[in-house]
Amino acid sequence: MDFFEVEGLYEFTDTMRMIRNVYPKEVKRFMQSEGNKLKKKTAELAKFNVGEETGHYLEGIKRGKHYVYSGNNADSIRVYGGAPAQHTHLIEYGHKMLDHDKNPVKKGRSFVNGYHIFKMAADEFESKYEKDCDKFVDKIIKDLE
Repeated sequence: MDFFEVEGLYEFTDTMRMIRNVYPKEVKRFMQSEGNKLKKKTAELAKFNVGEETGHYLEGIKRGKHYVYSGNNADSIRVYGGAPAQHTHLIEYGHKMLDHDKNPVKKGRSFVNGYHIFKMAADEFESKYEKDCDKFVDKIIKDLE
């Protein structure tokens, strides 16, 4: 299963941890909302860049559940490719072309380059995520006053 994690920015980790203790449902709702935005961005990039019919590739782009990453105790959510598109990793990273006997193709192009859709989407989404975190923290602080 292929995925990219948006764990949060380091300067927000401590603030989000404090907010999570006071408002756990709001943090979960915010992270799920951000995951949905990243999923939408990933699907748009996939549709634009891949461009051809690739089975159930677009249907297989999913948002995971909100969780607390054990490595640095940061709130995280994943966007990944999975069922019904079990070939997401082939489109993402590239693959060798095989003939019907499962041997590498000898004539022409034997390696298909990957599109790296999930990485591009995560890179493009990072600045939007930072702005959304600022707004969320400001909203919570305003509610506390």
